[in-house]
Amino acid sequence: MGSLFFVQLEQGHRLEAQPAPQVEGEQPAEQEKTEGSEEGTEQAKEETTAANESETDAESGGFLLWDYFLAGGDFMWVLFVAGVIGLAVFFERIYFFATRKLTKRTFEQDLVDALNTRGMEGAKDVLAANEKLTISKILNEGLAVAEGDPEHFSKGVEREAGGYIALAERGLPILAAVSTIAPLVGFLGTVSGMVEAFDAIANSDSVNAKVVAGGIKVALLTTAGGLIVAIPAMTFFQYFQSRVNAFATEVEQAANHIYKQLLRKDSSAA
Repeated sequence: MGSLFFVQLEQGHRLEAQPAPQVEGEQPAEQEKTEGSEEGTEQAKEETTAANESETDAESGGFLLWDYFLAGGDFMWVLFVAGVIGLAVFFERIYFFATRKLTKRTFEQDLVDALNTRGMEGAKDVLAANEKLTISKILNEGLAVAEGDPEHFSKGVEREAGGYIALAERGLPILAAVSTIAPLVGFLGTVSGMVEAFDAIANSDSVNAKVVAGGIKVALLTTAGGLIVAIPAMTFFQYFQSRVNAFATEVEQAANHIYKQLLRKDSSAA
């Protein structure tokens, strides 16, 4: 009887020591919290790593350009100065054309209509209505010295227009010079770098392909720099020159209309 009691008591202790059965598919709350915190930590680490990599790439890109510039040698500084001069001329010309009203799109047609309807009086009214335009100032100056003589008018317009056109073309020769000289400076730097690279190869006991390629790459940097400076300078020059040429053509056409009207008036008076 006593032994049976101890056996039952021992079995009861074993049952109490066994853990409660766990439902399949269910995880403890502490494990879920741990896994969630681990996932959040990993995601934060990934975001931080990506941000650091992007910052490193941006910094390395800036340093890489600066290293390329320095590797080009003294010729790169010459190209830098040329580029600064070209940009200065560009912004100065932009300001000039933005503040000077040379002409307007309908000016010539308005002048022709006025000449056809009311003759010289109509032309003078059009010029007075557009007195702030540069083209009106040029034509008014021609009429002021003409005194009814077509030849005097033509010479007066030519002299006055020459001064304004020279003012509009100011700085353009500098852009043309930069666009022409910059590639030559870059090419000179490349030739100089190639000479130095091959001289180093000739004086070395063994030829390394990486060293040769690196020397040639550095030598070509000045050519790239020259083209980077020259292409925008040439573009700016062509743009401003086309505007000046268009203005000169319009002045010539408008003056020709008035010149013909003065000829008709002169012939009728004779």
